Amino acid sequence: MHAQSFEHLNEVLRGRGLDAALLSSPFTLTWLTGYAAPIETGPSPFEGGPALAWWQDGEVTLLVSDAEEAAARATGVGVRTYIAYTIDRPLAGPDNQAAALRELLSETGRGKGKVGVELDFMPASLAATFHAALPTKEPARLDGAFDIVRAVKAPEELAKIRAALEICDLGQRELQARMATGVTELDLWGFAKAAMESAAGGRLPVLTDLVAGTRTADIGGLPGRYALEPGDPLIFDVVPRLDGYWGDNAATFFLGDPSPEMAKAYSVARDTLRRVVDRVRPGLVASELDGEMRASIRDQGYPVYPHHSGHGIGAAYHEEPRIVPYNDMALEAGMVIALEPGIYLSGVGGVRLEDVVLVTADGCELLTTHLLDR
Repeated sequence: MHAQSFEHLNEVLRGRGLDAALLSSPFTLTWLTGYAAPIETGPSPFEGGPALAWWQDGEVTLLVSDAEEAAARATGVGVRTYIAYTIDRPLAGPDNQAAALRELLSETGRGKGKVGVELDFMPASLAATFHAALPTKEPARLDGAFDIVRAVKAPEELAKIRAALEICDLGQRELQARMATGVTELDLWGFAKAAMESAAGGRLPVLTDLVAGTRTADIGGLPGRYALEPGDPLIFDVVPRLDGYWGDNAATFFLGDPSPEMAKAYSVARDTLRRVVDRVRPGLVASELDGEMRASIRDQGYPVYPHHSGHGIGAAYHEEPRIVPYNDMALEAGMVIALEPGIYLSGVGGVRLEDVVLVTADGCELLTTHLLDR
């Protein structure tokens, strides 16, 4: 259990006059309890749906499949399970989960006052089970209710994010060391992922952009069979999840000497990133930071990148504060944000550089090290 997150959850729910709540967002569950559902292979054909958490009277109970019981109990909260994988009867994960939810609600939910629910991540069948179990209550929607409080990280969350970012930095170093003429994007991905998983001591869910040559002008993409040639740019944006929390960073490397055009683009992107990192402080509005980054690129005569300028990271790999034009959220100490300006020249190549910082009381702390000497 994340103690500070639990306190914030109680404040939000009691502030809304709630007596109980059913939580279904995997990001809420990880932020609250530390439990992180396995995602490496996607949705399970055995389980009924996402793990759920029932909050009532300041207590939390996780509802998970029996396969996830050990991981759920390791969080220290209460646990209810249902049977997922079977060989002596047909698979019935959804029905079994629904039955376990009905039982949990019948024991704890009847007669309670106002109830809240996160519905966005809940299958329709489970939502129907929830509503049927509490027929006299109109639940309050809680989707998005924790986005703001999740943005400021607790100490235990920061420790997990730092560890994930160390894995990112290691992956960048490994990939750069393996670059050579004729090596493919897929070869490089294999080297980098193996190094990261070896350091982590197990498999890692990882998102990545790994593109080389003129493909870098397309912003990103999965690694393919393209073989590197002298002078090629290569963008490596890597986002691993370790112990439920995400890391993120990006670098652009060159195989040998870049063309003068790409060297200039790299210099502009690098200087932009350095300047905005120096500007980060509590009170700075996300949209202002975004505007400064875009203006820095535009004022040098380059097309403005079509993606976000940055984002928070934590239990989700993209969360508040989003560094985008519309967002009027002010930065606060304890927020962790990735900043990633880019320059993309059609038919030529692209550059993206990304660092992660922790907003501190009077500025920020750089959490990623892969760009320090470049």
